[in-house]
Amino acid sequence: MTPEELPAYWAAIIQKLGEQGPKAAANAMARAFHNEVVGSELVMFSHSAGTRTPAPAGGPPAAVTGSLRRSVRLNAARPSGAYRATADVSPRIVYARIQEMGGTITAKHLTERGKPGYLRWGVSGAYHFARSVTLPPRPYMRPVHRRMVSDGRLRNAAAGAVRRLVP
Repeated sequence: MTPEELPAYWAAIIQKLGEQGPKAAANAMARAFHNEVVGSELVMFSHSAGTRTPAPAGGPPAAVTGSLRRSVRLNAARPSGAYRATADVSPRIVYARIQEMGGTITAKHLTERGKPGYLRWGVSGAYHFARSVTLPPRPYMRPVHRRMVSDGRLRNAAAGAVRRLVP
């Protein structure tokens, strides 16, 4: 390469980074986060259906069927402003939020007499009934995000993706 060709070379790199860099960085961070959530966090604990959860309070939920883990999806990056892109990772199953945040589940149906119904679940062969149940938080997304930001893995994923764009 001659000195005269150098400005055009750098201009091409700058243009490529401006056009592809944000999406590459966002996709790399989302991929790293998704892999950590489904490959580490949601496989820490498991138990059979109908048995008590071995997951410690405040820890991620214990897997029974793996549906929560399989529901976590990565959506590819899309432009979200000048030199910005957004990708997201989110679960798609109905009980994902209450596992992450905790909360109270209340029976919505009415009995034949018009009275509030009951929730029913089985543990160790015995059935239990209640009008409502409060579940403790079992965060599995927020702790991963905090860890990956603080230890630099998200930043490193983004930087590596952008570096791979440069010839």
